[in-house]
Amino acid sequence: MEEVLNDSDFDAKVLASDGKVLVEFFATWCPHCQRMQPILDDVAAKAAGACAVYQVDVDKSPDLAAEYAPNGFPTYVLFVDGSKMKTLTGEQTEAALLELAQQA
Repeated sequence: MEEVLNDSDFDAKVLASDGKVLVEFFATWCPHCQRMQPILDDVAAKAAGACAVYQVDVDKSPDLAAEYAPNGFPTYVLFVDGSKMKTLTGEQTEAALLELAQQA
């Protein structure tokens, strides 16, 4: 399972990061998010070293959710050198998430 970030560590781990970071904004009550967990685990393992993968629980960090995932959950945001580059919303295939993690 990926590290779950919150308002206090998001800036340091994502926005101040050099390199690529993929963040999943999820909710524990969301069935789509639950189905995506094993896929995200696989993506994190395959992208290790090239792209950090984190999660944000939208119920515990509503301000981050409002800023980065306003259209639903799960939402995947790729950051490169601290800048938001691309967003995907909804259930995704492993291939789509790996492609996203390899961009930029």
